Amino acid sequence: MALTRYGELRNQLMRQNFPNVFAPAVLRDADSNYVPIPISERLVQCIWYDQRLKLDALQTTDGRPMRIIFQGWWNLEAGPDFRHATVQIGDDAERTGDIELHLRAEDWNHHGHEHDAHFNDVILHVVLWEAGSQHVPRTRAGQIIPQIVIQHQLDTALEQLYDEIDLDSYPHNAGNHHGQCAQVLRALPTGSLAAMLDAAGDERFAAKVRRFTRWIHRGGPEQAFYEGWMEALGYKGNKLAFRTLARRVPLAELNDQRSQLASILFGVANFLPTGVPQSRDSAAARYVKRLWNTWWKLRPDFEARILSPETWRFGGVRPANHPHRRLGAAVALLKKDPHFMEKVVGAIQSGGDPAKLFSEIRDDYWNHHFTLGSKTQSRASELIGENRAREIVANIVLPFVAAYAENDGDRKLHETAKARYAGLPAAPSNSIIRLASCQLFEQPSSARRYIKTTRQQQGLMQIFQDFCLNDKSACRQCQFPDLVRHWTAPQPES
Repeated sequence: MALTRYGELRNQLMRQNFPNVFAPAVLRDADSNYVPIPISERLVQCIWYDQRLKLDALQTTDGRPMRIIFQGWWNLEAGPDFRHATVQIGDDAERTGDIELHLRAEDWNHHGHEHDAHFNDVILHVVLWEAGSQHVPRTRAGQIIPQIVIQHQLDTALEQLYDEIDLDSYPHNAGNHHGQCAQVLRALPTGSLAAMLDAAGDERFAAKVRRFTRWIHRGGPEQAFYEGWMEALGYKGNKLAFRTLARRVPLAELNDQRSQLASILFGVANFLPTGVPQSRDSAAARYVKRLWNTWWKLRPDFEARILSPETWRFGGVRPANHPHRRLGAAVALLKKDPHFMEKVVGAIQSGGDPAKLFSEIRDDYWNHHFTLGSKTQSRASELIGENRAREIVANIVLPFVAAYAENDGDRKLHETAKARYAGLPAAPSNSIIRLASCQLFEQPSSARRYIKTTRQQQGLMQIFQDFCLNDKSACRQCQFPDLVRHWTAPQPES
């Protein structure tokens, strides 16, 4: 029988390609003419986010009472489903950490979490179905993770929850998830709110300046800037990995071996094979072979610096942001100009556009490939897109130049960098801005009416970091409303 329904075809393809991951569940009632409904992990995430549970009578699978103090922040990146949750189990002290949700208990192992260090901070495993719940989840270190089965602890029938929950609206457009501060912000005059966001944005900028000042004192300005933009190329999950690589292979050392820098960086990153690459006649094979032909001679000198494979995160990364390709972009930047830092500082001094120094790079291989072994793409794609280049300017270039100028006693350059930062238009939204908007405003769309600049976006993120991520009381003890009240209170004349 030919497959004509999208759902049937999708399920077949998913089972073929991801047999241990994709296992859609269906809720049925054999004693009626009930139409089955699909139950997905996303539905379980929504149930957890909305806390559609019998909260006064929750129990873990080992019979201990459990109290959910804060369900956590919905994580849209790789890793556990919810971050920074706070729960109390039995008479134990409150614990803050990550939450992972599955349909079945054994999915913890099916998804490989017991081998993944990114799940070491999970403090609770939430499972929908009771069947198979005797499975005990463990971290990579072998620690047992408390587990709760919610099948019989829902606040209403699962069928009704399925009908009530609009999966497409979560997490950012699901109503009634804002914090108590939303009412406080609503009462603020527009000018006061803008001024507070500007001030918080300046504080975030100052923190980045202080960070670069420490790095300059430790390794000099060129190395500090190199570590900064390398970290930025790591993009979310691989920031630390790229910065570690930059410290393992300092810029001064690369400048002394410019003809070999690609082989050194890809080798120390542990992206090259340990043996002779297979001799296939493809662009990817030839590129890897060329790097390896240099690397195998250099490897003994760099053996102690090679990164562990666990350093890198590949899951949940878009092809264009794959670590291989981001490192290819780093090589292109390093090859473009040995005095890259001076060019960037000069662009700030002269009123030029430093973003172009990042976006206008080309590489014969990486403009047409996503990884070291991938197929050639017929259409060239940018190594660093314009939006990403402007993010690097806001988060790396301008704070670095301010720190560099401050270290040199160049007041004019310092003020120029700050003024350029204050004048940046709002950047495209990201997951943190959207999450912060949901928490701090009654409607996420309200944030767009007030936030017009990058500085104000950065201020919103700073407030979210300072208060929301540090609050373990589900808003009950948050100090942000007090800060707002003090902000708007008349100041005594000096």
